[in-house]
Amino acid sequence: MKNGRISKGGLPLVFFGLLPLMASAPAGAHGAPDAEGAPSEIVQARITKQPNIQGLNAMILDAPRPGILLSYRGDTPLTVLGTQDEAFLRFTGKTVMVNTESPSWRSLPNAPTLSGTPVEESDRWAVLSQSASFGWLDPRLAAMESMHHQEPEHQSWSISLQTASGETAIIVGELRRKPLP
Repeated sequence: MKNGRISKGGLPLVFFGLLPLMASAPAGAHGAPDAEGAPSEIVQARITKQPNIQGLNAMILDAPRPGILLSYRGDTPLTVLGTQDEAFLRFTGKTVMVNTESPSWRSLPNAPTLSGTPVEESDRWAVLSQSASFGWLDPRLAAMESMHHQEPEHQSWSISLQTASGETAIIVGELRRKPLP
């Protein structure tokens, strides 16, 4: 550079250096190649109705297979009923316990290994979490996986809860198919 002007002798060198970048741009602009075996759609779950139970919060865990996360900070125990209406999980407000004899527990794909000792009711309940929250892959949120494409685009699901007084409450939601781009 002389007197604030660019030397014209270096321009061919700069263009030569940029040439490989310009040549690769059209190839890179087409996006990623198609993946074989990739699904054409995903199943999304959402909660449409939560019971009015003090301290209860439910939310969907978005993943290729949806799950549910419950958090309960109430004063009395709350029991989640399993797929066969059996006592499955018990939230105490400070811990979460699992009925180790529950068919729902035994069939969970993400069931953690229990290291604690059973705590009550003839060794049936074991401490699962020292927090007031627990998330799991509930099969009721994966029911659409077995549906065929000609069936409705959405279906309902529900998870029943039982309060300490014996009342039943229900978390209700729906599953929807969402096509992938």
